[in-house]
Amino acid sequence: MFCARLPVTEGMLEQVIAFLNDKNREYAEGEADYNWSVWADNCVHTLRNALAAANIWSPLSVRAVKFLQIFNLAIPANEFVNLAELMTQGDIDDYQEILRDGPRRDAFHEFHWLPTRQGALLKTLPVHDPNDLYDTTFRLFTLQNPFLISKTQRAIDLLSDERFVDLDANLHYFEEEYDAIFARHNERRDAMASVRGTPFRRVERLYYDYIRTQRDQVQSMLDRIAAPVGTSTEPPAK
Repeated sequence: MFCARLPVTEGMLEQVIAFLNDKNREYAEGEADYNWSVWADNCVHTLRNALAAANIWSPLSVRAVKFLQIFNLAIPANEFVNLAELMTQGDIDDYQEILRDGPRRDAFHEFHWLPTRQGALLKTLPVHDPNDLYDTTFRLFTLQNPFLISKTQRAIDLLSDERFVDLDANLHYFEEEYDAIFARHNERRDAMASVRGTPFRRVERLYYDYIRTQRDQVQSMLDRIAAPVGTSTEPPAK
């Protein structure tokens, strides 16, 4: 089993829950009948669109006209790789690039959150073997160019990278990323930047506030990992 763990805010989780409740209500109250379709409306469409409700990525259309539905296929392994790439390899260095990406821009402004972040980890879980119900031969079926096999290789690369499967390595990786962002920002800073007109002034301030908050969270989590078992890292109550 291939697992992708992505930390989200409470407000984002509420949006996912609202989407799923609305879908359940639509069928439970008899307004529509659900007809599962591997091409047009399968279980992965539901998962993809539930995450899209929280601006994690863009949604996929269901039951579009036959020709258009081919561009909205939801393949389990493909969506795992897509999510794995988003939460580990997305660009967090350039806030102007973030603004050009609709879902990331909306998630940043509404939830002060970006999908590429510390604590986003990949994991594989073994299947019980021998198994009377399932064929346990390893397979990762992805829809891809048969000559390049890029999707499968991308999954193997990410699952083989300690930064994306081990929490301690992951936190140190993002600590370095956030420090590097601040270092580049300080190098480019000029004395008049605070008074010059720019359409990105407000979002730039929000962005660096966000990066500072994430770096502080990473350092706090590293302190908790390093603390001896049974030792509290919380500040004493006043």
